[in-house]
Amino acid sequence: MRALVPTGNQMDLGNLPEYWRVLAAEFRELESLPSLDDRRLLSVRAFDEAQVAGPRTYMAVIKYLGVARDNHEALLALFKHHGATLWAPWSLLRPTFEAAFLAAWILDPDVGRVRRIRGLRSEVQDFYEQRKHRRAFKALPELRTLIEDSERGEEQNSLKTYRAEAAQLGEPFDKIHQRIVVTNELPKLSFVSGQADFAAFLEGTWRLLSGFEHGYSWALLRGTHRGAEAEIPGGASVHLVIDDDEFVIAAKTTYFLLVSACRLLKRRHLQPDGR
Repeated sequence: MRALVPTGNQMDLGNLPEYWRVLAAEFRELESLPSLDDRRLLSVRAFDEAQVAGPRTYMAVIKYLGVARDNHEALLALFKHHGATLWAPWSLLRPTFEAAFLAAWILDPDVGRVRRIRGLRSEVQDFYEQRKHRRAFKALPELRTLIEDSERGEEQNSLKTYRAEAAQLGEPFDKIHQRIVVTNELPKLSFVSGQADFAAFLEGTWRLLSGFEHGYSWALLRGTHRGAEAEIPGGASVHLVIDDDEFVIAAKTTYFLLVSACRLLKRRHLQPDGR
């Protein structure tokens, strides 16, 4: 195994920095949104938050936008201080894509009840993932009883609340508990629906980013240029550098989702019909 070494090549980002400027402006606008209480805005968000699961819906959206922003800004710092290496830039794009998708997915429906169901689904999924994490420690005898006591308490607190909210929303809890599958839901977004080619492109980008995140060789070969090769026992040694065009396309696709999510939140916050 050899350490990665700088090639001295300058990455051609095309007009990607313009996307970064647009995104920075979108986040500044979100930061300056007026208070719903102070301005007494009768907006979509105000109506949503006054109803069952409304507050948790927007808390989830803001969380996901924060996740996306954090990974995006880490990517900018990576380019500045570390360089465009083979794996890390792609691995920062993936959580940006996923979090941007989830924020957009929650806010996208025109019907408030559906938005609030999706907000509740997001929190319930978070809850069960936390439970899976804790259950891993049941293998330790000294912790098993504590974990089981905690789970019994949750049945009378968090889970009871989630089930009650699901009932008030008229949605069976088994549907609230369903996993959110990115590839199933991407084509259904209002700004994607009806564009089969674009939906396929979004899914392909998601799978490429996931391939990098999981360390798959096919993703590496898709997202790099191959240089000099030398035969070695059992295979070949290949010099790889990041493919500028492939990365820029994936980044623009990711930022399209993120900007869409930011603008959805702004509309839901400010306007009575969300348009």
